[in-house]
Amino acid sequence: MNIHLISWILLMITAILAFVLKDKLSMIFMMITRVLYIPILVSGFMLALYRVPRDPVLGSLKVILSLAVIALLEIGFARKSHHNLASNIVWTLVVVFALTSVLGLYLADWYFF
Repeated sequence: MNIHLISWILLMITAILAFVLKDKLSMIFMMITRVLYIPILVSGFMLALYRVPRDPVLGSLKVILSLAVIALLEIGFARKSHHNLASNIVWTLVVVFALTSVLGLYLADWYFF
């Protein structure tokens, strides 16, 4: 669980830096963010094997929201690369990320580490 939480925190930091910084530095942080998908998906799959049978609706919703965060990040990165990033993508990403975080902490019984 610690790997999953730390990976999400690092993902949030690198994603913010990827959206804020300019071209070359932005690309570096986009690649770091994409590398962080690996431990997030592996640890998330292991956590889902534990949580979904116990709470199928909220566990499945957490999986869907997590995949939506990754999809929105990639959409945002593509739009930023084409200099066509709209604020609605960023705000949608922030809201979905917040919902995913709150739901994940709820499913972990508010256990941070």
